[in-house]
Amino acid sequence: MDPSPSAASVGVRSATSAGSSRYRFVVLTVVWAAYLVVFLSRLCVGPLAPFLRDAFGLSNAQVGGLTSATAVVYAPTLIFAGWLVDSIGVRRALLTGTAITGACIGAVALAPSYGTMLLLLGASGLGCGFIYPTAVKAIMLWFPAGERATAVGVNQSAVNVSGMLGAAVMPWLAAAFGWQAGFAFAAVLALLVCVLAVALYRDPRPEEPPSATPPEVPLHELDGARPTSDGDGSSGRVTATAGFVAVLRSRDIWMMGLAALLLGAVEFAALAHLVLFLNGAWGLGVAAAAGMLAFSQLAGAVGKPLSGVVSDRVLGRRRVPALIGMGALAALSCVAFAVLAPGHTGLLWGALFLLGVGAIGWGGLMGTLAGETGGRTAAGAAAGVSAAFVNVGIFLGPPIFGLIVDRTGAYAPAWWALAAAAVVALALLLGVREGRTV
Repeated sequence: MDPSPSAASVGVRSATSAGSSRYRFVVLTVVWAAYLVVFLSRLCVGPLAPFLRDAFGLSNAQVGGLTSATAVVYAPTLIFAGWLVDSIGVRRALLTGTAITGACIGAVALAPSYGTMLLLLGASGLGCGFIYPTAVKAIMLWFPAGERATAVGVNQSAVNVSGMLGAAVMPWLAAAFGWQAGFAFAAVLALLVCVLAVALYRDPRPEEPPSATPPEVPLHELDGARPTSDGDGSSGRVTATAGFVAVLRSRDIWMMGLAALLLGAVEFAALAHLVLFLNGAWGLGVAAAAGMLAFSQLAGAVGKPLSGVVSDRVLGRRRVPALIGMGALAALSCVAFAVLAPGHTGLLWGALFLLGVGAIGWGGLMGTLAGETGGRTAAGAAAGVSAAFVNVGIFLGPPIFGLIVDRTGAYAPAWWALAAAAVVALALLLGVREGRTV
């Protein structure tokens, strides 16, 4: 029997590929908007903090508790949502996440007390936790391997854009209309993205497998690729559960997860303490120090898609070498902060740039590596588990950095500790067997 594909099947594949080549940008737009809304909701407490403190008579610790409330629920939800998106498909998970986020953040605007606000922000973390594994899964499904790291990097830039948007819009809304307007704004955006997802996003349909090799095509076009849930969803749940178990047993997932934990600790410890460091050790004003932090954030926003382009186009779709390079830049920036003396402003700006590109810009590549390691049936679970590791690092990094500074009376030992953490992350990444799926 002639194994060559029929003309009809080739035609189906060609039409599918052509449609995918256009539609993948719609997918990226939808998940980028969802990611922006999630982080706007997570980060809106900061710009609104002075108004909330005055309205409810809060201490600084209580204001910090509002930020932590979302994170406490967000981290474990990442793991559950990763399994769920593999079970029910991207579209349903995307709708669920944005709807929960919008409803909870909107209810915060009506909160009569600090305790109620704390509970509602915690509940919003449930919706926020859906979006990261959902976005990674969507990109894994619709983008070929040669574009995935770039696409995930672009998607991750929504974090930086949301921070800039929140800082610009939230205080103005609160001053003009009250603190409630800031939360209402975030809620309306979340619900609009929910409508956008209903209107524009679709899960892939089963198609004939293309003749191209797997690295050249989106995952949804591979042999046997179908929406993970069909009918009553039971087969999808069985497949997703098996994939989730395989993710938890994967040596490569654990290696990259531990590396992500350390890199997350480096990133958020640096972000949390950079202004204090520049103000206390370098004698810079708070406004000038904040401007330097914004510069690092901007470098990170550029570094995320740029590192994806390098991985996709220069390194032949290899993620680990690119991640090792970014981790090395992060370590180098921390060493620079440890050894530079005040007055070397030019070198300081260079270190700030390296911090942004390396310590802030690595997240898109890690998400791509996790999603590709999970494969079609477990991309969401792999992305969720790796992101949960990152959030452990986010939880641990800033207080450990501060504790080192408090105990030693100097910043240099804390920066050396971050550099060491980045180096250990590099060693862990060297043990990841890229190209294998769970």
